[in-house]
Amino acid sequence: MRSFLGRSASSFRWSPFLGLLCLGVLAAGLLAWSNTVEVDVDGEVTSVRTYVDTVGDVLDRLDVDVDHGDEVSPALDAPVESGMLIEVARASTVDVRVDGLILSRVVAPVETVADVLAEADLAELPDDGARVTPALGSSVGDGDVIEVWTPQDVRIAVDGETLTVETLIQDVESLLEAEGIELGDDDRINVALEAPLVFVDDVVIERVEYVDEVDEVVLEHDEVRRETDDLDQGNTRVDVEGEDGLRHDTWQVKLVDGDEVDRELVDEEIVREPTDRVVLVGTRTPPPPPPPPPSSSSSSGSRSAPSGAPAADDPVWDRLAQCESNGNWSNISGNGLYYGGLQFHPDTWRSVGGSGMPHQASRAEQIYRAQILQARSGWGQWPACSQRLGLR
Repeated sequence: MRSFLGRSASSFRWSPFLGLLCLGVLAAGLLAWSNTVEVDVDGEVTSVRTYVDTVGDVLDRLDVDVDHGDEVSPALDAPVESGMLIEVARASTVDVRVDGLILSRVVAPVETVADVLAEADLAELPDDGARVTPALGSSVGDGDVIEVWTPQDVRIAVDGETLTVETLIQDVESLLEAEGIELGDDDRINVALEAPLVFVDDVVIERVEYVDEVDEVVLEHDEVRRETDDLDQGNTRVDVEGEDGLRHDTWQVKLVDGDEVDRELVDEEIVREPTDRVVLVGTRTPPPPPPPPPSSSSSSGSRSAPSGAPAADDPVWDRLAQCESNGNWSNISGNGLYYGGLQFHPDTWRSVGGSGMPHQASRAEQIYRAQILQARSGWGQWPACSQRLGLR
């Protein structure tokens, strides 16, 4: 068979030169079809020639992983163009803790603290007086934590006053220290000292104080009556004057802000024991009473005084009554044992011929019976007052 050139096909031979020519044409075509791009990954730039279509394909060919939060420019689906610069900014994970609480976690390609606050929509906090650590211009890295403390308004009620404080201090104990407020061992506070101020609006301090108070308690004395044959029946005499005792009671008083809320008895001390009043009561049979006045028509005021006794009109009887009963001839003693202006015991009254009760008799009758008693037994029947009046 012959070709149109006049040669048979079997006689055609492949020339080495022709093969090289074909390869050159093919390589030129491929070069013309490829693109040269630069890839910048966190500041490291690589220049590559590629035949792929998109930015994402380029990064895949270079084994560059794109994680959540990483930024790629142009976008991953953007077509590749010759001379293109592909930038990959790696994201950092940074926590923002506001007033001790994790408020935001930023996953983004950030470089400074200010960048992090901007990503977290918290850029206005420093302008509002918040304290930020580290400083806004400080660089950040993956895993860093930014602390932000915002101003807190706290009311402190202490010692009768209420203070309103705006502060960046973080806890109650530090706030009290800054304000110069000291707590006593027994003082009470409504919040824990370690409590963060972000959770506290009011701090209430109660001053607790314990003081000792001593009360004087009177121990009243008793009266003891003892029989004696040294006195006639119905006669009495004070042998020992009674005296009240004294006890000191010590109380521990609890005060809260100056007001007493509780007390406890902690000690009792007997300062002086009471002394009983001893009254001697006569048991001796008395002599018979003097005969009655000769005439019933004669008044008691005209009866003559027994021998040795002051006359009925002697001022001594009124002085004695004033001492014994404050001059009250109808008086009854507080203990119910003595009656009348001259304080007769009923037994004594009857022993000198009195009838009824002494305080129901007239002044003259009481003086007459007193004259009989004084003549028989002396002024010792009125021991305290007779001595006070200088009668014995």
